[in-house]
Amino acid sequence: MTGLFAFDLVPFDPHTAPPELWAERHVFRRARHAQSGADAPPPSDAWFEATERQPSAFGRNVCWVARTEGRIVGIVYAFLPNPDQPDIQAALHHLHADGFVLKEWRRRGIGRRLLAEIHGLMTTQGKTVLTLVTDNADGHAFLRAIGADERLRSVDSRLALGAVDWAMVEAWHAAMHRAVPGLTETIHAGEVPDAEFEATLPLHNALLPDLPRDRLDQPLVPVTMAMAMEWKSQIRFQKVEQHMVVLRDPDGSVAGFSDVVWHPDVTDRVWQGVTGVRRDRRGLGVGKGLKAALLRHVRSALPSVGLMITRNAATNGPMLAINQRLGYAEHKQLGTYQIGVGDLGAALAG
Repeated sequence: MTGLFAFDLVPFDPHTAPPELWAERHVFRRARHAQSGADAPPPSDAWFEATERQPSAFGRNVCWVARTEGRIVGIVYAFLPNPDQPDIQAALHHLHADGFVLKEWRRRGIGRRLLAEIHGLMTTQGKTVLTLVTDNADGHAFLRAIGADERLRSVDSRLALGAVDWAMVEAWHAAMHRAVPGLTETIHAGEVPDAEFEATLPLHNALLPDLPRDRLDQPLVPVTMAMAMEWKSQIRFQKVEQHMVVLRDPDGSVAGFSDVVWHPDVTDRVWQGVTGVRRDRRGLGVGKGLKAALLRHVRSALPSVGLMITRNAATNGPMLAINQRLGYAEHKQLGTYQIGVGDLGAALAG
């Protein structure tokens, strides 16, 4: 009992949840979607259920919901890594969680009780560091109140393709090829071949230390082909398309790559993935030319798209500068917080 009402915490297993609990989950996620200020429609019930039930070789989702008055009013979930996976051993002491309480039910102790389940999971599974991300004022206040430390600030930005200076984009693209003679582009539209994933992974992993992490306690976990193939299988199942531009030097080595994903149920936008340029090719306008090459492709291959969405660390000055030149505008900021299992337990007990 908290205040003048009671609520129940119920584990939510997507494989065993009864239809009535699934129905409550769908009502809740649509309410969350609306309260989060999202301007794209939420996914369909069938798509969401099928996606939630997709297995992963690298771990599983663990979830609890808070119910009162016959409805779900809060949720928390975490991805519990599989300890038998040799490729992710360095990250096993970390746990990433997410949660949400509907606005009208906040400040009644629901968030703390949900987080207590995560603390219990950390204790039993030997996790020492919890990472959470928020993009709203209540979330920041809640995480600060429990003693979590904001260690990374990120910026979500949006580019309206109708306002792009396409002459500048063409100039960037041409300048890249003048600066690096013999540079070639390979464009993959809809699905990236396995061999191309294998070819780009070494560069992807070589660039991991360059990603701004500010004060995050976060181990560098190289991406393996097994991880890439599972991700590819997941997006294929979800009917999501991946579009990628790969740059190669005359000797065939990968000099850079950039990609977006596009969902056929949300046809007016794409989400930018990774943009990476090999260190010895930086300072030559390759980053701008690579962005330009991807924009040119999106414009021609996906005519329904009017919006590109990207996320960068607030301290990633070079990429933010390129994005600003293209016309990206800040949409929202996100804070990544971390707290140790001992501090979390003390905060919840207090």
